[in-house]
Amino acid sequence: MAEFTFFVDADGYFFGGGELLATEAELHEMGVRRVDIPEAYGKDLGRRIPVRVEGSPRGLRFYAQVLGLHDPVQLEELERVLAAAASRGEHESDT
Repeated sequence: MAEFTFFVDADGYFFGGGELLATEAELHEMGVRRVDIPEAYGKDLGRRIPVRVEGSPRGLRFYAQVLGLHDPVQLEELERVLAAAASRGEHESDT
């Protein structure tokens, strides 16, 4: 398992009602184990909110797709985090 914090545009997240294009069952099936979305951001839509996700490499990549993440910096960092976790043997069988 690995953990990654996605930074999501608050405008898009809140205007979409905070709903993902995947069910909880689909997230678990793909390897997402825990999602932590802070509630302290209220209606300040000018911020990017951190969404902490724990899961397998496949689950974290799936979550990035569900979020529609296109930020090359975040995608590069996600791959770096997954490579580091793999080098530690934390999720060798679930890539």
